[in-house]
Amino acid sequence: MTPVQHLMRIATQITNFTGPGPINRALAGVRREAAQRTAARYRVQADELGAAIAAGRPGSRDGLIALADEAIGDMRRGVRAAVAAATMPARLAAAWDFAWLEPDGAELMDDPTFDRELRERIVADLHVMNGTIGVYELFFAEMVSGVRATKPLTVIDLAAGHGGFALAAALLARDRGLAVQITATDLRDEYLAIGREHAKRQGLPVTFAVQDALDLSNLAPGSYDVVLCTQALHHFGAGRIALMFHEATRVAANRVVFIDGCRSVAAGAAVSAIGCLQFGSWAFIHDGFVSMRRCFVPEELGLLARIGGWGDGAEASWRPPGHCVLAKQL
Repeated sequence: MTPVQHLMRIATQITNFTGPGPINRALAGVRREAAQRTAARYRVQADELGAAIAAGRPGSRDGLIALADEAIGDMRRGVRAAVAAATMPARLAAAWDFAWLEPDGAELMDDPTFDRELRERIVADLHVMNGTIGVYELFFAEMVSGVRATKPLTVIDLAAGHGGFALAAALLARDRGLAVQITATDLRDEYLAIGREHAKRQGLPVTFAVQDALDLSNLAPGSYDVVLCTQALHHFGAGRIALMFHEATRVAANRVVFIDGCRSVAAGAAVSAIGCLQFGSWAFIHDGFVSMRRCFVPEELGLLARIGGWGDGAEASWRPPGHCVLAKQL
């Protein structure tokens, strides 16, 4: 292990010990209450749109996206209003959080006009970082948690990019003697092609397919034991996350699990430092910084899942070294 990898391991251990950070701890209660109030206000409209989507009515998907975008804005305004009369630490925490939040930041890897080689390098560097600090082990544990597995366990990974986690999960399953069949999906076949080559070279049971994560109507109910999305939610925005969770609950037989970074100033600094120390990549530093400002916190993801009845029972929580996990057991 290199000196840089040792530093990354130490940083991860510190994060595991310190938890989600002072800002997120200070605001957790206020956020929970704001999320509960907001979900109650939007439930009837969301359920109507969910039924319209199931019936295939034109415009219903866009309607749910717009409704959830409106709801997350209302929740955040509710947090601001609540902390205005709270203690000074809570007001300072909210000020920092809202100053840090930048949901419309542009990542280089999302720009099709940006150099393709550099975009692919960002994805490859992220894959290396995830393996080094044990992030894939976290994702794998959440994927199989409480699942009443068929043989083999069938998993669809939405917005999977080049399938970094799908490949890692296949290796972890093989090491543990678990039978798993994973389908990694994305809209960009240029990324999927990279994953196909790696899977072929390593002999891993991973299939790669072009699939719109926001429209799973081509898949039958219960098609997969687990519907998964990792480290991609911040690319979609609030409304599209709500729609994707709605779609996932219909397709999953056992479990839906979405995982992404947790919005945090410290996490943004850590990811940027890794980009500098390990990869020396300005593109990775840029996207790491931008992505952590676009991420959500557990209470916000909980609202987006539970805005309609399909999300009842879904739980959102923080996981070390700095992630939000949104999961529903079916």
